[in-house]
Amino acid sequence: MAVRETYASDERRHRLVRSTLLVASTVLLAGTLLAAIVSPTILNRLYSGQHDYSTASDIGQAYGAASALLAALALLVVCASLVVQYNQFRYERVQAVYHRTDDLVQLAVENPEYCQCWGARVSPEHVDERLFYYCSLVIKSWTRAWERRGLTEREAREFLAQFFDSEVPRLFWQRHGDWHLHRKPRTRAARFMALVNEEFLCAVKAGPPSRSYEPPTPPVNPPWDGLRGATRLGDEMVRPQRRRESRARE
Repeated sequence: MAVRETYASDERRHRLVRSTLLVASTVLLAGTLLAAIVSPTILNRLYSGQHDYSTASDIGQAYGAASALLAALALLVVCASLVVQYNQFRYERVQAVYHRTDDLVQLAVENPEYCQCWGARVSPEHVDERLFYYCSLVIKSWTRAWERRGLTEREAREFLAQFFDSEVPRLFWQRHGDWHLHRKPRTRAARFMALVNEEFLCAVKAGPPSRSYEPPTPPVNPPWDGLRGATRLGDEMVRPQRRRESRARE
């Protein structure tokens, strides 16, 4: 829930910034056009008749420089607004790809037979593959929250320390993580991966996890569920027969 709230607040903030830039650029452009249209009329009224037009010329030159500055400022705001809109569009496309991937992984978690469509096994033979897929979703969720600055480093380290205190996440990152590679993080996402590796190595160095692997147990239906189903089926079969008999008597 906290991650979803962070995404929602970031989305509102981006929309507010984009709307502010659009309004500011529109106001600046409208002000520049209005000044360019109205200024000749004002100059004609101020310097009509036998006045010295050299002063008006100086004012006109000053006005030209000011109008050029305003036009450049308006163009800068418009360019900034376009950049913000492009970044927002690119972010939404990336998020759409992430969401589609999450849906596919969730489908594999809910239907284990789909796990084989992803290729070779992602977990050891004795570990249910769905647990590894779920660990992948957890890491991706925290990575996105970190990229959107919804997680501080202290919070991320606390979450990861608890995460790797279980055997399944350790097995997952041992097999699919890049903890054995020493790379200098150049992006914010790479920095989070460095935190994951640090906490993983710290957990391994601290000793065995406090929670060992727990094989999933299939749900057991109570014996009365079948009786209820049979009773409902029997009722559905008896009701039409009773209706026909009552109509025949009538």
